[in-house]
Amino acid sequence: MLEKFGSKVQGAVLGTIIVLMSVIFVLEFGRPNARQGCSGGGASFAARVAGTTITEGEFRSAFVLANGERYPTALARQNRLKELILDGLVERTLLAREARKMGFRATEDEVMRRLADEGVIYLSRSVNAPASFPGGRMPVDFKDDDGHFDIENAKRFIQNGLRRSVQEFAQSQVEETLAQRMRETIVASVTVSPEEIWDSYVREKERVTLEFIRFSPTYYRDQLQPTDAEVTTWMAANQPAVDAEYTRQRHRFTGLEKQVRARHILIKVASDASDDVRAAARAKIDALLGRARAGEDFATLARENSEDTGSAVRGGDLGYNPRGRMVAPFDTAQFALQPGQMSDVVTTDFGFHIIKVEGLREGDVPEAEAKREVADNLYRQAKAGDEAREAATRALAEIRAGKTMEQLDRELSGRPAPVAVEPGVEPPPEAPPADDERTDPYRPRLQDTRPFARGDQPIPGAADSGPLARAAYEMTSAQPLPTAPFRLGEDYLVFRLKERVDAVRSELTDDDRARLTDGLLATKQAEALAIFVRRLRAAAESAGDVRINEEVLTYPPAEGEEGSDGAEGGDRPAAGGATPTPRRRPVEEPAGN
Repeated sequence: MLEKFGSKVQGAVLGTIIVLMSVIFVLEFGRPNARQGCSGGGASFAARVAGTTITEGEFRSAFVLANGERYPTALARQNRLKELILDGLVERTLLAREARKMGFRATEDEVMRRLADEGVIYLSRSVNAPASFPGGRMPVDFKDDDGHFDIENAKRFIQNGLRRSVQEFAQSQVEETLAQRMRETIVASVTVSPEEIWDSYVREKERVTLEFIRFSPTYYRDQLQPTDAEVTTWMAANQPAVDAEYTRQRHRFTGLEKQVRARHILIKVASDASDDVRAAARAKIDALLGRARAGEDFATLARENSEDTGSAVRGGDLGYNPRGRMVAPFDTAQFALQPGQMSDVVTTDFGFHIIKVEGLREGDVPEAEAKREVADNLYRQAKAGDEAREAATRALAEIRAGKTMEQLDRELSGRPAPVAVEPGVEPPPEAPPADDERTDPYRPRLQDTRPFARGDQPIPGAADSGPLARAAYEMTSAQPLPTAPFRLGEDYLVFRLKERVDAVRSELTDDDRARLTDGLLATKQAEALAIFVRRLRAAAESAGDVRINEEVLTYPPAEGEEGSDGAEGGDRPAAGGATPTPRRRPVEEPAGN
């Protein structure tokens, strides 16, 4: 056990030193009053577990070992640092008690010899703590300049760093040793079967890629232009829903500052555009103004010509807006108009605009008018959902009839089919997509998923796409299409299996088996231990054998978010809740109280 210190002579000398150290421990710290004197309040309790007291000094010692004093207060509170440390001590006590029932024993001399030989201190990590939480075998350095164990360094660390007597420290390590032996007993029977290894290999290697087109109600809602008759009919059939939504939104229609509802047509001009480009844009907007004044429908002109892609699909409708929401020249122009009036050309940093005011309101909106607006929105939502579903259903039928996803994508985007050319002739460059196709995120378009596993989320976003992954793994190259559009949140997907990579049993190597076995074994052992410990604690709590002193779990007020419990800037834990690596040097000077 002592070869690492150089020679048999060094080992013998070290063994003598440890024996002498043990005698000193008894002489100096064996008396009851001396045990409490070094621990600084060791008599008060942090927890009582099945007749065993975990003192506040013991808790504080574990807190120091876990680098807790280096945590900013806010981060320690957020990560429940104190709670998890105390949980570890409670679980340690319960496990040590079970170990004694099974006949396990450990002595102070044994654990102190191990400290000198291995240079590690044990600290129980709660089964509820993340894997990165400090605990387990924690390396410490008590060597002198010649690389030998230094008894004085060890004593200074225990007494000044941990503020414990050496005997208290040794007794805690006895408890840790017994708890660890119990853990080893619990996990010793855990095994990994060949079937589990194969299943893990399958999960690792299997991947599916889909191509899909998303049909979003948001896209169709913006394109709807319901007539007054349609809204009236729908409102009559859904009056309870309208009334309920109006009640929920009543605040939006009372006590309003002056608002204007306008439509606009925009022809974009960059701020650094040349005179020729600016002149061409001005000629275009002037021509549109002439057509609007001649009586052409303003909404249609906006839908077909406006370069504001967000409002063009709604016929240029910007809805009701108060003063200050639009850029100043636009704002001034729209508030100078009355309903039905149209502006001259308005210049802003975006380009040239024509504005037509549809309505004004201020104060309280009449209930009938407000309910009509609510009904219009509800109708659009319901109708847009129907439109999206029907569009997806038609698209899937066309693909099943032989149309490719690429062909469908071209038709949906309005792009022409590629020009047929003779073999060997370079085809002409394809026209770039329309501006709204590039900027409208809701427009149906062909996309690919990344390769994904069975348990993945193949399409990122708020909606759970796990069911899509499971459905995809039911598909084959012979049946690459679903039977119906897939509902993802409010959207509908038409998708096709593009690629599937399956695990091949003959490719499972011995190295793969060893790697997967190690990972599975560690996971299963952790699960088995967690189940055992949680049941053990639940039984103890049910019997009234666990009592926690909540006062030790309180945190001091944080000095802003940067406050730290004695933290040094360079030793603070990383942002995001990362746990510092256990690391201790011998304490050279007594720590303050």
